[in-house]
Amino acid sequence: MDERKTMDIAAQRFTWLYAKSLLKLKYRYTSLGFLWNFLEPALFLTVLSVVFSVVNRMDTSDYAVFLFGALVPWRYFEKVVTTCMDSIAGGEWLLKKMYVSPFALPLTRWIVASVEFLFSLVIVFALFAMLKDNWTVHLLILPLAILPWAMLGLGIGLVCAVVYTFFRDIRTIVQMVLMLAFFSSPILFKADLFHDHSLQSLIVRYHPITYFAALFQKPVYYGMWPGIDDWLVTTTVGTVSLLVGLGLVNKYKDKFYFYL
Repeated sequence: MDERKTMDIAAQRFTWLYAKSLLKLKYRYTSLGFLWNFLEPALFLTVLSVVFSVVNRMDTSDYAVFLFGALVPWRYFEKVVTTCMDSIAGGEWLLKKMYVSPFALPLTRWIVASVEFLFSLVIVFALFAMLKDNWTVHLLILPLAILPWAMLGLGIGLVCAVVYTFFRDIRTIVQMVLMLAFFSSPILFKADLFHDHSLQSLIVRYHPITYFAALFQKPVYYGMWPGIDDWLVTTTVGTVSLLVGLGLVNKYKDKFYFYL
């Protein structure tokens, strides 16, 4: 029991130290370093706001608040999935030279993405201070609202990491699926933009990301609490995806070595 506990502590320490080293390496040769976590979302917001405010027939500043409500957690989710995907295959040099749990590799990518997400929140609230007229108490729910997104991202990221280890050409498929999910969900446009009972309205209404987007859009833009159905769907989907991801890594962890 003591040996097992010691191994768990060592694995946790390795995961944290490895995540810190990845963060340092990522920004080592950049002139702006961590400032990119502030500038990148601001630039991305500016471009999309100018273009899609016309499509949504909204004032640019008003649309920017609506857009950032779901865009920030989506970008976090997307980054977790894409960086976790090649984490096990990219950790070949570790898995073959020393004992490292395969779980640690995607987990470090998730930690890095989560730290960068926290930095991006600073620019979010800075922009809200300039663009949003009324601040409400509903914004206090945002730290809790990111948890379903985090579970969903890590779960799907683990699934992609396992599949990518055996089939490297899955990257293009995953990128296309993420792009389709992004443009078909109510992140860039309001759900009421379409007529009731239209195909577009039905797609948006039953789109899984609609419920995840509501966790941020409702408190940020509409000044209201997310509904019970929003929490129920997102926590269920997030939990199931995380359990499936953990189960797949545990099932195939002994076979990774032969495919690296």
